[in-house]
Amino acid sequence: MRSLSKISHEDLKEKLRLGSVRFYFRKVGGELRIALGTLNLQHIPTLQHPKGGKGPNNCTVYYDLEKNLWRSISKTQEIWIDQIDQNDQNDQKNN
Repeated sequence: MRSLSKISHEDLKEKLRLGSVRFYFRKVGGELRIALGTLNLQHIPTLQHPKGGKGPNNCTVYYDLEKNLWRSISKTQEIWIDQIDQNDQNDQKNN
């Protein structure tokens, strides 16, 4: 069974650097946003690679793999990711 687990912005960035991550957050207007993002350059088109410089300090920046755009989340927003129950992981290994 899957459930959502709160994650810090720093932990999210660490996971985004490793590959693609599906995560959830509330937009400023209150709407729930489901995103599939990454910071791993192997998953980002070459023409979309960062040109240098530093992003805003008050946001977590990520590359949206569904929209093919750079996006950001305010650090005041809570973020959640899917967590798979240990039982589900064991079931998947046994199949």
